[in-house]
Amino acid sequence: MAVRSQLKTAFQVHQELSLEAAIHEVKNGQSQASAAKIYRISRTTLRNRLQNSTPSSVGAPTKFASHEEDRLAEFFLACSDQGVPLNRYHCLQIFSEVAIELGMQSTTFNDAFFNRFISRHPDVSLRITHASNRKKDREWTTELCEEYISRLRSLFDRGFLERPEQVWNLDETAFDTSEMYDRVVAREGVNQIPSQFDGNEKECVTILPCGNAAGVQLKFMALYAGKVHVQSRLDDTFGLCYHAVNSSGYMDTVHFANYIRKEVFPAINELKVS
Repeated sequence: MAVRSQLKTAFQVHQELSLEAAIHEVKNGQSQASAAKIYRISRTTLRNRLQNSTPSSVGAPTKFASHEEDRLAEFFLACSDQGVPLNRYHCLQIFSEVAIELGMQSTTFNDAFFNRFISRHPDVSLRITHASNRKKDREWTTELCEEYISRLRSLFDRGFLERPEQVWNLDETAFDTSEMYDRVVAREGVNQIPSQFDGNEKECVTILPCGNAAGVQLKFMALYAGKVHVQSRLDDTFGLCYHAVNSSGYMDTVHFANYIRKEVFPAINELKVS
């Protein structure tokens, strides 16, 4: 694992050079008091460095050995790469479980230790995640993607996608209202952290905007989970929302077909270019 590089200030560099020069003078016969005075360094610091030329780093030692910490960091990153990133609470639980397995006396860990752990591993950082439903993610396969591209090519070859007014796009997005975001451990610098969950579909709201390449924007569809329409959901939408409801909150063929028939078809005024 790479070591975090730390740039030193000009003052720190000056202090180190002065200390090295004082040590050199003492080894050449000058007294410690005189050398410390000339180079303006602490006599205690000079004496300690003469007694121990390679001092250990200042601060309490970590609870885990370095190789154990490296394995933990790699495990956290692997979880993130697989779409199941761990938040602070999960990591503290794992710290305690590993400490118990190793037979350590202290098996309690707090936020301060977690923050120091993050700072010691430059590849690890806290990132914001966006959750998606695991079942829905599995439905989009490579074969379906290739079939979709093939159909677009066929429509273009037949003259249906040559003008902006002919190109319409519907972009369905499902939002889980209770598990959308979290701060999780992931790789440093990664902007999008996928996080899958099984979840309760009744917490889902599906949004389906629709528009064409010429700039025409139709009413967006808001599909809620429930049994009845709630009028308050339409407040302040100014007639720009097509409201629908089903038992899950996920799109189904009936509601999609109704939206296409009532909103999209009436707006299409140009089909195939001859």
